[in-house]
Amino acid sequence: MKKNKRIISAALAASMLLPCFATAAVSANAAVVSDENSVSVGDYDLMDNIQDGVILHCFNWKYNDIKAELNNIAEAGFTTIQTSPAQPGSGTGTWWWLYQPLGFYIGTSELGTKAELESLCKEAENYGIKVIVDVVANHLAGDHSRIEDDLKPSKYWHTFGGGIDWKNRWQVTHGEIGMPDIATENSYVQQKVGKYMQELKSVGVDGIRWDAAKHIGVPSEGDNFWSSVTKYGLYNYGEILTGPDDRETGNEDIMKEYTDYITVTDSNYGKTLRDSFNSGDAPDSSGNWCDRGISCDKLIYWAESHDTWSNNKDWGYSNDMSQNVIDRAYAVAASQNEVTALYFSRPSSKIKDNIKIGEKGSTHFISSEVAEVNKFHNAMNGKADCYKKSNDCSVITRKDGGAVIVKGSGSGNVSVENGGGYAKPGTYVDKISGNTFTVTSSSISGKVGSSGIAVIYEEENPKPKVSVTPGSSTYETETYTLTLNTKNAENSQYSVDGGKYQSFTDGTKITIGAGLAYGTKTTINVKASNANGSADKTYIYTKVDPTLTQKIYFDNSSYNWSNIYAYIYSDAVSNAKWPGEKMTLDSSTGYYVIEVSDSLANGAVIFSDGTNSASKRYPADAKPGLNLNGATKIFKANHTFEDYNTPVPTQSTTAQPTTAKPTTAQPTTAKPTTAQPTTAKPTTAQPTTSPAEKVLIGDTNQDGKITISDVTEIQLYINEMITFNQKQKIAADVDEDGSVDIRDATYIMLYIVNQPSSEAKVGQYKGGIAPTQPTTVKPTTQPTTAPTPTTQPTTSSVSDKYTMTFTDNYNWGNVNCYYWSDSNTKMTSWPGKSMTKSTTNELGQSVYTIDIPSDATYVIFNNGSSQTVDIPVTGSAKFYISGSSNGKYTVNN
Repeated sequence: MKKNKRIISAALAASMLLPCFATAAVSANAAVVSDENSVSVGDYDLMDNIQDGVILHCFNWKYNDIKAELNNIAEAGFTTIQTSPAQPGSGTGTWWWLYQPLGFYIGTSELGTKAELESLCKEAENYGIKVIVDVVANHLAGDHSRIEDDLKPSKYWHTFGGGIDWKNRWQVTHGEIGMPDIATENSYVQQKVGKYMQELKSVGVDGIRWDAAKHIGVPSEGDNFWSSVTKYGLYNYGEILTGPDDRETGNEDIMKEYTDYITVTDSNYGKTLRDSFNSGDAPDSSGNWCDRGISCDKLIYWAESHDTWSNNKDWGYSNDMSQNVIDRAYAVAASQNEVTALYFSRPSSKIKDNIKIGEKGSTHFISSEVAEVNKFHNAMNGKADCYKKSNDCSVITRKDGGAVIVKGSGSGNVSVENGGGYAKPGTYVDKISGNTFTVTSSSISGKVGSSGIAVIYEEENPKPKVSVTPGSSTYETETYTLTLNTKNAENSQYSVDGGKYQSFTDGTKITIGAGLAYGTKTTINVKASNANGSADKTYIYTKVDPTLTQKIYFDNSSYNWSNIYAYIYSDAVSNAKWPGEKMTLDSSTGYYVIEVSDSLANGAVIFSDGTNSASKRYPADAKPGLNLNGATKIFKANHTFEDYNTPVPTQSTTAQPTTAKPTTAQPTTAKPTTAQPTTAKPTTAQPTTSPAEKVLIGDTNQDGKITISDVTEIQLYINEMITFNQKQKIAADVDEDGSVDIRDATYIMLYIVNQPSSEAKVGQYKGGIAPTQPTTVKPTTQPTTAPTPTTQPTTSSVSDKYTMTFTDNYNWGNVNCYYWSDSNTKMTSWPGKSMTKSTTNELGQSVYTIDIPSDATYVIFNNGSSQTVDIPVTGSAKFYISGSSNGKYTVNN
């Protein structure tokens, strides 16, 4: 899927964030938004269509977080990923707001933007991964004052209300499940949803998960919704919990009618699987609706879903079960023929209202017990299956293929039935544990490893496989050792950063990183071939500053505890037994600090003084911990838990300037006397003095950043849906005209897309003490004396400047240039001046330029957080410095 570059009006983008809002017309320069470069990857042996593969449910994940995991997702054998609803939710924060949408269109939420969804789809296609989006079409938000205007009339809504008799199909399809029930039989409603299907398809979405599908009727009930919305060439499956209704029999014909249009879920079978393994027994059944006449190739199995996890005890049947119980249940579900299976990425919290939109869930899906089951599913595609319960093990055998053996509990030696004689006799190595299994025409015997799951099979006409261990990742050490893996290959080769290919054998080790600057990306290509095909994969490794290791900081000024302990946990893993590990005082910040291990990056933390006192812990006793979400965090004295950007030292040892900037007065050129426009400004009074506390202009939600959320806040304020305090009003009135209106939102949007307007103060501070430059780029030695200045020129000619050019191979998107000299340490304030994008090179990388004074002797390129080393400026006339793929810098006079 190739897309042309798009031109998007920043003003239009701002006005479309919440389309139900009225907006004022405003002119603005167009911002150019280009597609990012995507990584070319090879064959992961994934399935060509969704039904033949397995699905990873990235519940609540940001689109960009999913995108970052695509390589791992493909390596784990998932053909498809599923996102949470892309429609605009009626609220923010808690996950269930997305299931009360405002209309049928792609909105902006904590998941991301429409552009980010499209970018995810584009990149997923490179990996052979399909994208399913959850769609809510049975209802919209309960507050109809905010839904799309054209859907407000009563003719588009059922009026039965709540109190559904779950064995009465008419009530199931016409009753409310917490929100008014939309009349899906209405042709206009169908048109609206159909247009949304086309919009999703246009950005690259491959399939739809229909929420609450059982509450939408079928043609025999007078509702042609399904035939209307499933004609767009997308894969469709519907959430049907229990069945079309709660009758134990007599509703099979309705279920079959659903499958004329969509695949359906078999939730009862999932419950059977997890309940059995949770009690330590292998299940007796191989399926539910399959046994009742529904075609297996129209079914989806799961071990758990977002409903079984996220709804407390309303549907919280699985959130007290261990991950291993779920993995065993999933192994049985995913190893069967024709059905597809869904694997749920668990959130860090079990509490319904603590599960937040945009928070990345567990990455346990990369474990061998999950990945090897997925690969078995893909390799056995089309082979008939046989399910047997034998010696308290679930045994799924595939005709002329292999087998998956799942113990009811524990691990150890087993001897089980070869159901149907399907598994081919021979000696096999378990893909998970490496243990040996022997298969005869009637039995399978061997030792099941600690996961309780064994996967045995032999690939037919195997294609070559190549990989690098570890996969794409970051590293903090000076060098990083990689292992090159190859299998079934006649010829295997690797290349570093596009260099010459070299041959390698399985297990070859290479080392990268020596001498590279922090932020440098190293690209490793591996490829192999045999008579059955070829494989070609790409991995990217980023060298990161070890001082940027994920950490937790604690401000003890409000508690004054004698000791600070941090208990960090996720699922069944923790950093130590309660009360956790003791935090240490960080002299550079004055806060207590502790590092977070990779396995707990998305966990939660509870602070205490190390005793069992219920009054000396936060959060309070019996309350869940504070979510980390993969970021460095700080617990402040006011009990807020926020992202924290710690100071990053410069990598360079270059001696820093010791001379102060000359104090010559600036030119006294008079301001133009041209009269200003006479249009009256609003009469709302401006504050007569600057605020005592500094305010970041544009940061309306006071989170220390300027993002699209601040634009949304202004729109909510304009429409009297929220209120602002005085500090927020100052931050929101970015053009300082005395009022907060859509112009302010537009100016913030222009700032976000790097097209700042001179008419607004976005990004500047007002009141308080101005922020100081980060220590990452300050000279290590402060100026001691100020030279007697010579006459300062009033203008600078072109010959007094250098033109700097920077190739953005880091994919920063926005590039700043911070520069100084031995005699002038304050030419710029951090992070420097924004560079201008001038062109795109033949590799698709953006090239940025800026003119700097000819007396500048050092530069640092950065995006406000990541940065290069200090780079000496040499040469004469014009020259450029470009970032190369190996992280070094080329200087051309």
